[in-house]
Parts: sequence; C-alpha cells; structure tokens
Amino acid sequence: MHPNTPAPRRAFAALALAGLAIAAPQAQAQAINIDIANPTLTPGETTIITLTASYPDGDYAVAGIFTDLVANVIHGGLSDPSLIAPMAGPGTSVGAVGPGGITGIIAGQLNFPPAFIFADPTNPIAFYQFDFTWDGSTTGGYILDIETDTSRFDTYVDRDSSLSVSRLDGLREGRAVIFIPAPAGAAAFGLLALGAATRRRR
Repeated sequence: MHPNTPAPRRAFAALALAGLAIAAPQAQAQAINIDIANPTLTPGETTIITLTASYPDGDYAVAGIFTDLVANVIHGGLSDPSLIAPMAGPGTSVGAVGPGGITGIIAGQLNFPPAFIFADPTNPIAFYQFDFTWDGSTTGGYILDIETDTSRFDTYVDRDSSLSVSRLDGLREGRAVIFIPAPAGAAAFGLLALGAATRRRR
C-alpha cells in the first residue's frame, strides 16, 4: 500500500465534514470491482474500464476511497480518467496517469443530515472510469494486468449520521485483465464469434 500524503488527508477531511472516521469491526464482504467493457482488443481499439465499490449490508453508503490503479501499460495508454457522481464530492481527485497506472485516486461523497445532504446508498456503487487504447505497437500476445491498491475505504454507518468507519480490513482489491491476442489467436477468436453468431441465426 502507498502511504497517504498530507494533502489527501486534508482533502478527505472535507468529505467527512462533521463525521469521525474510526476503526470498526469486520462485517460482510467489502470489495472494489473492475469492469472492462471489452476485455479483448484489436489494434487501435479502446475499451472503457469502470471501478465499483461494494460494502457491508449493515452500513448505509460508501463515504470515501483512496486507491491507486496499478497496470503494466506497455503497448497502449490510459486516458480520460473521471470520477462518477455522486462519488465526486468535495476534496476528491481523479489522480495522475503514469506509465505504471493511475496514482492518487480519491473518491467520496457527503452525508450530512443537518443540511439535508444524504449519500447515495447504491451497493455496489460506481465511482471511477477511464479508457485504455491498444496502440498496435505489438503483434499481440499481450495481457494488460490491472489491479487496485487501496489505502482507505470508509463507509457511513447510517443515513442520519455523519459518522464514518473504516472497512479497509478484509477489503478485496479489484483485479482484471485485458487480452491482446496474437494474430492467429485473433483470427481464431473471430471465427469462434462468427460461428456463434451463425448458430444464433439458425
């Protein structure tokens, strides 16, 4: 895990408002999931990648997430990172895209009942999205590994409180792959897809 810098700590404080983040007993599964719109690419093709967070049933909503996205980007690039509302609250950050992935992602939402501000309790909730484009600089046989490395995962206890708790312990990190097949593999994949489509039409 990457250590937090003072700036993200201050930024996350804005998300908590009057809330207090405290250690909490382990509950049901909490996880970050990585959804890839198209996990098999052809040269020049782009796919959209979405991060979602799930949290224990007994909690009310996700409060905030600090995470880095680790990816072995060699033949292509990551682009267009964005936070997904409502997880784009005060003090959040899309992070910085680099050769090893995206660092410094801060996502979160407010829950401040005195001001009639209530967090979205959707579970799982989408919070981040970006693109990957294969530049075609390799003939294929390349697998892009993507995973999260999370240093903070907090949830709100209930709808009528600004109190947040840490659910980092036991968090299942997101992991996924994008496959760039070699030419023969791509042809075989295409034939399989064509065969499947032909069978469906019959």
